[in-house]
Amino acid sequence: MAAELNRRGAKVLFAPLIDWELPADTTELDRFLNTADSYDWLVITSVTTVRVLAQRARIRRVSLSSLVGSARVAAVGAATGAALSELGVTVQLTPGKDQSAEGLLAELPAQPARALLPQSDLADDTLRAGLAGRGWTIDAVTAYVTVDYPAAADRRVGAVSDDVSHDPVSGNPCQAAGTITQQDLLGDLRQGRIDVVVLTSPSIAARLHAMMETLPDTVATVAIGRRTERDASALGMRIDATASVPSPAGIADAVRTAVVNHRKRN
Repeated sequence: MAAELNRRGAKVLFAPLIDWELPADTTELDRFLNTADSYDWLVITSVTTVRVLAQRARIRRVSLSSLVGSARVAAVGAATGAALSELGVTVQLTPGKDQSAEGLLAELPAQPARALLPQSDLADDTLRAGLAGRGWTIDAVTAYVTVDYPAAADRRVGAVSDDVSHDPVSGNPCQAAGTITQQDLLGDLRQGRIDVVVLTSPSIAARLHAMMETLPDTVATVAIGRRTERDASALGMRIDATASVPSPAGIADAVRTAVVNHRKRN
């Protein structure tokens, strides 16, 4: 996303607001993963879930593909599918334009099946309830919990691959160039040094709203998808544009639209 925005002339700043930890007790998660290959479908709704599964596979000293076994795999979008492919897992289904829980629900087969759904503690019930309504047997299990940044080093959800360097003291992943602190983010917003904020998840929207209830009028706001737009709007946040597809190009297009809409409004 940053590379595409940079290519179009934007200067991108990264501001980590949330992070992810393994559940305090992984017994239930591990119990389900031990029988993952007995399911008809393994349904993956985020790259973070892929990271969790990769961690649990490494603990077992097996590949993620062997952990998945013969289960067919559905991924919510291109980024999640790419993360799975990077680990040697074949993805049988990815929704087209609507890369969301609703889009994935629409693409999964109508005939009843048995599925494992590892997900966030904050995941909405759209997918589970929708599949259950079709007669599917769904085992939904919490794979990770969302916390304010930074996560506890001993419970942090790691990267998809092992080649990401970490700070030896904090255990946090080394930050990309252009990363700013939460305090710097608030200061830059108040001083008008940020033109556009991209909300990359409902959790990010909630965290930013808790930090700054009302964004300055000088800032345009972009939502990565419809659920983020809905949740942010419910908090009273103004959304100037929503990405039609949560891809780098889709988000960059939404940033351009947000700038135009923002200028018209002001």
